[in-house]
Amino acid sequence: MLKRLKKGLADSALATVSFLVTYLVCEFLFFRFLLPHMSFNIRPHLPDRADFFQQNSKSHYVPRDYIALLGDSYAVGVGDWLLQNGGKTDLPYHSANVIHNLLSRDVASFGRVNIGSAQAMVQRVTRILDDDYCYLFPAIETPSRFLVYFYEGNDFADNYELLLNDVKPRGGDLANEIDQFLDRRLATPSPWACHGHFGDMLFRMGRYAVKYSWRPPAVIDLPGTINPVMIAGEKRTAGEFQAPPLLMTGAEVDAAVTVYARSLAWLRRRFPDVPVTVVYIPSPPSVYRHTGEHVLVKEVFAPSDPAGPTFKFGLRVSPDSIYAKSLMSCEKIRAASLRAGAGFIDARPTLREAAAGRFVHGPRDWNHLNEAGYRVLGTLVAERLDRGEADRCQEAWPR
Repeated sequence: MLKRLKKGLADSALATVSFLVTYLVCEFLFFRFLLPHMSFNIRPHLPDRADFFQQNSKSHYVPRDYIALLGDSYAVGVGDWLLQNGGKTDLPYHSANVIHNLLSRDVASFGRVNIGSAQAMVQRVTRILDDDYCYLFPAIETPSRFLVYFYEGNDFADNYELLLNDVKPRGGDLANEIDQFLDRRLATPSPWACHGHFGDMLFRMGRYAVKYSWRPPAVIDLPGTINPVMIAGEKRTAGEFQAPPLLMTGAEVDAAVTVYARSLAWLRRRFPDVPVTVVYIPSPPSVYRHTGEHVLVKEVFAPSDPAGPTFKFGLRVSPDSIYAKSLMSCEKIRAASLRAGAGFIDARPTLREAAAGRFVHGPRDWNHLNEAGYRVLGTLVAERLDRGEADRCQEAWPR
């Protein structure tokens, strides 16, 4: 009995050691030697640090003197330009490509969909830049500039949800509580992160194969027959829109801005010599001249709903309330950005000018820019990136 037990333990130890050695060899070979030669279209399956290298908005596998683009889906490049490419990320599809082409500088997106300011400016930066002990990847140099996309359509909601679900303030100094959360939870990379990349990739591939083995992945496809707007002197119709934080009180918006401000402060402390430029990206209904009395908007966050924090759908609001909320929100983000010593670009006037003559969103995904919109945004950023002055938030046109 004892002999069999010893043999079983020895066999188990041998199997474990063999598995670990095989895993270590496979991850080293894949990330060090195979990844540089693989298609960019593998990106949806890659973990954060590996994804950094597989982008087509740079001239080098390891970017040099590069611009780091931070944010959520707008920094990722979600929208109709990507959809019309069939989802292939080896083709140009968002503002990073435009900036790269116009400035002849590498642009590397740190973006990820469905994240707020804390994840964009702290967690993602930490996972990519502070994992330099990992031998699987080449060393990454510090970027020459950070470019932060703040999107008014959901970043306020994402930041406030972080407070509700993760920070859970106890009624003291909110800024200090957020700082403690950032340092404790988001700014400390796991010592095991290096060896989790290969397993993470295999898990993503397996999940994708199981989930979509019998049907292709769904894409956003919203009907463009809902909201009437004026385009090139003609009445046209668009889809249902995301909107500014219409149902958040002034105090709730201020709390969400505090999350943004403390995340930006962390970034500035961590990289004191790297300039930061913030680009305020409007929600779609903030850039169009509406011809109806009301605008149908979707997913409006209501933190103070009597039944508890929730999202309201199918809300009808006046165009004036959208323009006013957008202006107020822009001014708050601008003030927080300037206090942190960051540059500030208000993309709303330029996108409004472009939207007067053509749609810059849709026709499938009305919550994100299309090719025309991303080209306008990328050109604006390329022209303004190295200028010292900060934009003032401008009012929309009178009704």
